[in-house]
Amino acid sequence: HNDKVVERRFNSEFVSTHAAERCLDAIAIAHIEGEISVVVGAAGLGKTKALKQYVEMNPETIFIEVEPSCSPKVLLKTLCQQLGINDVGLNHDLFTRITNKLGEGRLIIVDEAELLSTKSLEYIRRIHDLTKCGVVLAGMPRLIVNLKGKYGELAQLYSRVGVCCDLGNALVAEDVALLAEKGLGTDEFNELLFKVSKGNARRLNKLMRGAVRLAELNKRTLDEALISRYAEMLIN
Repeated sequence: HNDKVVERRFNSEFVSTHAAERCLDAIAIAHIEGEISVVVGAAGLGKTKALKQYVEMNPETIFIEVEPSCSPKVLLKTLCQQLGINDVGLNHDLFTRITNKLGEGRLIIVDEAELLSTKSLEYIRRIHDLTKCGVVLAGMPRLIVNLKGKYGELAQLYSRVGVCCDLGNALVAEDVALLAEKGLGTDEFNELLFKVSKGNARRLNKLMRGAVRLAELNKRTLDEALISRYAEMLIN
């Protein structure tokens, strides 16, 4: 019951920030040009939200969220399942089925791609080579290091990257302002929220949600003191 109240007062819908626009541009280029785009940035900047927004607008997109235990077999099986084709057999069989099914005009988005092994990244490169299907690899900054390969074994993949969108470590003040206004329906706390969120969208969302909850528990209107109080409770 309480959650409903907070949700009504705290709006967590997709917000078209500058960072989100840059992500969406990189994805669209991969899709339209059949290129490989890379999107990197620190945790909590809204990468995944932007990817999911693109998938919502383009439902035929293949979207994969990589788990830490993702082997090449798991990657290929997941691609088969998303394409609605038989996922039983040797890696080579799965790979052949995938490349037969995919074609130009399609798009594969891989989130948390920094967790992919060299072998898995090689499969993605080969799929892209054979099908001209667009690919977006998104993840933490170390994804770039992984793409270069420790011994340059992925040089062929790295050289095929058309666009790289690097969101860096934090959002700019304007983006935090957009998120804060959308979240709280006021620009009154923009400066404070930028300072205490350190430009991190995920932290900002937790702050806004938590401060609204505190205000309700204390039957007070939201103010700077409450926001600061909640900020002190958040893990850095």
